[in-house]
Amino acid sequence: MSISCNIAQDLIVLFQEKTVSDETRREVREHLKECRACRKVYREYAHLNQEELHFEPEAMPEYEFGYGELAARIRKRKFWKHTVVTSAFAVCIGITVLVTRAILRNEK
Repeated sequence: MSISCNIAQDLIVLFQEKTVSDETRREVREHLKECRACRKVYREYAHLNQEELHFEPEAMPEYEFGYGELAARIRKRKFWKHTVVTSAFAVCIGITVLVTRAILRNEK
């Protein structure tokens, strides 16, 4: 039993994702061997599917993130904030030590 073009084109997405039964897979494959129009649709879908894999996901607003993603972002922000504050504090201590040493040398 051969399937129609409408059915084959409806099944192309499922066929590509390998979520159809073996029997349906054979039917779609057989139809694609015989039908040039459906092969074109299949190739276009496969090409679009490959292009979508190469796109980077768009930035989502924070209200659309799940709890885990929000927690990870907050931890990352806190890490960088702590790193900057710690670095600035270390630089201030270093400058204080250098200035103090220079003052003490001048007093001798």
